[in-house]
Amino acid sequence: MYLVRPVDFSDLPALERLAQQAGIGFTNFPANRDRLNDRIASTKRSMQSSVSQPGDESYSFVLIDTSRDSIVGVCGLEAMVGADTPFYSYRIDEVVHASPQMQIHNRISALFLCHDYNGTSRMMALVVDRAHQNHIAMSLLSRARLLFIARHKERFTKRLFVELRGESDRHGISPFWDSLGKHFFSMDFQKADYLSGVSNKNFIADLMPRYPIYVPTLPKEAQDAIGVVHEESDKSAEILLEEGFQFRNYVDIFDAGPTVESRLHDIHTVANSKLGQASVEDDLSSAPMHLIATGELGDFRATAAPAYDSHAGITIETATQQRLKILEGDKIQWIPL
Repeated sequence: MYLVRPVDFSDLPALERLAQQAGIGFTNFPANRDRLNDRIASTKRSMQSSVSQPGDESYSFVLIDTSRDSIVGVCGLEAMVGADTPFYSYRIDEVVHASPQMQIHNRISALFLCHDYNGTSRMMALVVDRAHQNHIAMSLLSRARLLFIARHKERFTKRLFVELRGESDRHGISPFWDSLGKHFFSMDFQKADYLSGVSNKNFIADLMPRYPIYVPTLPKEAQDAIGVVHEESDKSAEILLEEGFQFRNYVDIFDAGPTVESRLHDIHTVANSKLGQASVEDDLSSAPMHLIATGELGDFRATAAPAYDSHAGITIETATQQRLKILEGDKIQWIPL
């Protein structure tokens, strides 16, 4: 079975392995030991901070295969982007060009460089070991973050967004980057993606074109990549869409991967998770699967397990109780998987 908990410094070697496996396109999860260590330190600091409104906090969580006590996944949350440097996106909009004299009226799609998501919470990279990319593991890791948000709404903004990985091949070639960004940054996609994850992002503002990019002027392969999810991120995207996230015409400035967003109160797990007392029975193998969470901040734990839901609370197995380290009668949080 699986368990989700906040990261710890002892997890660093496992995070390095996952970052290497993730490859190119996960800007906020770079294969850089110092940056990964910073993510752990930020999580520890944020979990210990008293917060009345979101700021520069960030929270990272690991997925553990409890049968081997090994870390097989990682994901994160950022309370608010754009606090230090602007967070850049391309907004897809239309520009009208018309000539009454020629009786021509054209609406042309264009990309506008913007920082419309400044001051908004985001869900960061979700990376799962390839051997564990099954429905339960992926759903648990992705939605455990939403259970955490539901428990600590004061730490996040009322809107949440996620950047999904855009198209690139196994060699790290991005058709969108090669047709646009490469000409302004004078480097390949892999280097630009890495630098964005490990350095100050002011270089983006210095080098990106400041005027709208007319989509029809781009090569067809670049146009076709706009708003397309990388095939390896399809499962992550499906989970988010099931939760109520929607595409609002924003894409990543490097690979044109789509950004999806939702209001917190419209997210299924946030809106519909329940709080109540736990009762325990020995064997519930025939019961429906639930996502179950307990603990506050640094003690947060989440798992997927069979359980029976009732108005008074939820009945879980002894094995689930032991995995979450709770007592019968403790308050827990749950939602059907």
